[in-house]
Amino acid sequence: MRNTTSTSTSCVLLTVMLCACGDDQGAGAEAGNEDPTTGGESTGAEPTTGEPEPEPFVAFPARGGIKISKVEANPGVAVPIGKAGAEVSGAERNAFIPRERDTLIRVYLDTPDDWVERELEARLLLTVDGVDTTLTQKLLISADSRESGLNSGFFFGVPKELMRPGLRYQVALWETDFGQEDLPEPAEPASLPFTGTAFVGVESGNAEMRVVLVPVDYSFGSCKKVVDGEAHKEAFEDGLFQQNAVKNVEFTIRAPYKVAFDMTSFNGLSKLVSEISQLRTADGADPNVYYYGLFDNCGTCIGDGGIGGGCTVGLAADITGDGMSDGRFRAAVGQLNGGAAETFVHEIGHTQGRRHIACSGAGVQAQGTDPNYPYEGGRIGVWGFGVRDFELRHPTVNSDYMSYCGQTWVSDWQWNATYKRILTLSGWGTASVAPPVKKDGGVMIGAIDPSGQQVWWTGPGKLSEGRTLSATHTVVFEFADGEVEAPAQVSVREHYPTRNIVAELPEGFEGRELLGVRLRDEDGEHESVSGAAIRRLHVSDTLKSAH
Repeated sequence: MRNTTSTSTSCVLLTVMLCACGDDQGAGAEAGNEDPTTGGESTGAEPTTGEPEPEPFVAFPARGGIKISKVEANPGVAVPIGKAGAEVSGAERNAFIPRERDTLIRVYLDTPDDWVERELEARLLLTVDGVDTTLTQKLLISADSRESGLNSGFFFGVPKELMRPGLRYQVALWETDFGQEDLPEPAEPASLPFTGTAFVGVESGNAEMRVVLVPVDYSFGSCKKVVDGEAHKEAFEDGLFQQNAVKNVEFTIRAPYKVAFDMTSFNGLSKLVSEISQLRTADGADPNVYYYGLFDNCGTCIGDGGIGGGCTVGLAADITGDGMSDGRFRAAVGQLNGGAAETFVHEIGHTQGRRHIACSGAGVQAQGTDPNYPYEGGRIGVWGFGVRDFELRHPTVNSDYMSYCGQTWVSDWQWNATYKRILTLSGWGTASVAPPVKKDGGVMIGAIDPSGQQVWWTGPGKLSEGRTLSATHTVVFEFADGEVEAPAQVSVREHYPTRNIVAELPEGFEGRELLGVRLRDEDGEHESVSGAAIRRLHVSDTLKSAH
């Protein structure tokens, strides 16, 4: 059975931007039975003049040479879906349109030179799974549409419930009043597509993110600050959701994590990242869960991060790969300040495998920039739109959020890259699909700063599937009954070059007395770290109790 519904877009979505659905009620409409012409009571009868009632206006397709030049979907970045009277093919599109996500549809108009300003109505027909829905909007049209002005053309907020794979559309313009009946019918109808419907192009993949926000309970010297996670949840979740092609962000706030070491230096920042990595392992987090520690160090600038004299406000454990074993490094931290939500999106981006983007105008230049970025100066390249804050983002004013420029948004290039990563991780589901942790399995993980600071711990899983073994780095396990040297994988954090070291635990690790661990690299032997200082997280509590 085929159902048909009709509703105004202002009643569905973007109500902040559109007019109210109901008719205005003036003071006269509030009156009771009093006749305003006589001051007496009204009989309820209408006065008669003997003249015939005027014919009601019946809407007809718009005339006068107006055309729909383009239809665009914008779930966060602009994606043309129709032009020149036809559908834009998948091969011609610049970005993915995720399923079940509120999405802006913009309709661009071309008006002829002799266009007469007047009100028109746009009707957007949406059809999916045998159900038709029509969204409507009336607007005074005086000139061509402008990309910078929503109200210069028609726009519709399509709710997530309709954004399903297979969704098709047609948008058409209609006259709303008398006066244009004698104009000839246009050779090309004021609709797109000209006939039938076209695909919106909604993806079928299930794209979701899972994030745990870890408020930090910080106490060092005279600074004592406990971050209120709930106070920042909305801004953080909105920032991440709006700039990632997801249908949902599962956002959890963990109990505060106590920190009693100095967080005014880069060593402290680096140590906290390592501890948040350990925390996500100790919590038994699924491999597709991101952890983010938010700290307040009383506003102190962390200025020794090796970035040209600027303050470092955030750090990620690694630029991670897309394997389950990379879950150990899906952790980052950031300072609580005026741009904390932007830092959060940036650092989570690193843990999604994204590198810095070079941009024009940054006071401090980012390290390790991605040479494949397509837009000059780090600009986002296409119009962006916030589906929660309802704001447009200019393509040459805003820079990509992985840059160091101040006014940022997501580019379509970054949108596509993270979407692929999100799909991969979403496909893992929950812990039930993760590989089982064996009692004798696991890895040794180290974070070694240029200053010499070392943090070591063990974790479950195996080496990363996406990284090769280093030719110059090995981990030496110092047991009471002898030494074992194991090859290691090495990666470098995106700021001050802290090295992440990962090596497999030797066979029989649990049954041997570990005296210490040291790194051997091209520079020789590093200082040994005592076995007692190494936190053991490679065996779950269940397996430990069964031992």
